[in-house]
Amino acid sequence: MDLTKFNFPHIEARDIVFSVMKTDQTLLEEAKKQGFYDGHTPYNDLFNQIFFKGGHLNFKKDLDPAFKEKAMLYMRSLMNSFEPKHEDKEAICALLLSNLVEVN
Repeated sequence: MDLTKFNFPHIEARDIVFSVMKTDQTLLEEAKKQGFYDGHTPYNDLFNQIFFKGGHLNFKKDLDPAFKEKAMLYMRSLMNSFEPKHEDKEAICALLLSNLVEVN
């Protein structure tokens, strides 16, 4: 799946703060296919670091700016949402992170 072509929903600033997102089944299935569900990848670890403690992201060079913005807004909104299970959030965010950042 080419995530740069994924139709992310439009996210407003208020959506990040007051987020109630449903699990996107397309992204969840792709995350499972790539081993991020209940995974122990560097991207799962990075998600947990960011989710529980915060941190810094080292974005890949030459990222499409529109993709980066849409994916990051979606990820931030999903991370703050009360709705999806933590395992779903982790898997989808790890998938997104794998397309956005370099892990040291």
